Amino acid sequence: PVGADPVVLRVGTARFTASEYRALASSDALSARGLDQPDAVRQFADRVILLEQAKQHHLERDPEVAARLRRAADATLVEAATADLASRAQIDEAQVQRQFQAHPGDYDEYHLSHLFVALHPQSDARRGHDLSEAQALQRAEALKRQLDAGANFATLAMRESDDGATATEGGQLSATFGRYLADPFVAPVQQLAVNQVSAPVRGPDGYHLIRLDAKTAARFDAVRGQIEVQLREQAAAQALQQLRQTHP
Repeated sequence: PVGADPVVLRVGTARFTASEYRALASSDALSARGLDQPDAVRQFADRVILLEQAKQHHLERDPEVAARLRRAADATLVEAATADLASRAQIDEAQVQRQFQAHPGDYDEYHLSHLFVALHPQSDARRGHDLSEAQALQRAEALKRQLDAGANFATLAMRESDDGATATEGGQLSATFGRYLADPFVAPVQQLAVNQVSAPVRGPDGYHLIRLDAKTAARFDAVRGQIEVQLREQAAAQALQQLRQTHP
C-alpha cells in the first residue's frame, strides 16, 4: 500500500525510508541503543554527512581507502555466500531426528562452576609463581580435599581460583551445551551428579576442579532449531569442500 514504507529521515538532500534506515543503521552499534533514540539518529546522520564529504573529496580513489573498501565488500560477499550455501542445504525432519538420537548428550545443558589451578598464574596474588606439573596437581588435589571436607566451593574459588574472570562469581561459568565442552572435560562432566565436584582435570593451562550445579536433559522440541542450524553449517562446510575441488 502507498505509504507503507515512508521517508523517516532527511539529511541534506538524502532521504531514507523506514526500511532503508533500519537496514543501514542496524549494521553498526546504533542498533544496540535503539534506532529511534535521538543519539542514534544523530550518529547515523553524522555518518551520512561524512560520507558525502568523502565523496566530494574523492577519498575512494586513495589506494589505501580503495583497498579497505574492497576488503569490506569482499567480507560481506563471503558472509553472504556462506549463508547461501547453508540455506540451500536440504535438511528434513528425519535428519534432525537422527542427529538428536545419535548425539543426545551434545544437547544437554550444563551449569558448571570451576576452580582453576594454573601452571602460570596471572592473578595479582600469584603472578610470577609458576608451578611445575606435579606442583599444580598437588595444589589442585589439596583444594579438592578441602572441598571434600566441607569447604564452600564458591568461597574457596573466590579466594584460590586462578581464573580471574570467574573467581569473583565463585567460579560460576556460563551455561553451555554438551557439544561445546572442550574434549578433556566431556567425560568428567558427564559423570558428575548435581553438586558433585570432579577430581582434578587437566586442561591446556592447568588443572580444573569442576562442579555440576545443574543439568537440563535435552528435549527434542527445545533443541531442534539448534540442530538444524548445526546441520546447515555442516552442509555449507561440505559444499565448500566440493568447491575447493573445482578451484585447485
